[in-house]
Amino acid sequence: MENKIKELRIAAGMTQRELAEKAGVNIRQIQKYEVDQPEIGNVSLRIAVALADGLGVYDLREFIK
Repeated sequence: MENKIKELRIAAGMTQRELAEKAGVNIRQIQKYEVDQPEIGNVSLRIAVALADGLGVYDLREFIK
């Protein structure tokens, strides 16, 4: 199963760089989250909110499912 961050990013039609810019995080973080496939619960809340905002996911409950 694909990583949730990668799945949402692709569905939004974004590159890793575009998501990094929209979320205000380093592209290496995006790459790490997509390659290492961490549980979204292990990502800091600040980063999770930034990624959700960047992906247009405003209900964090949907983001962490």
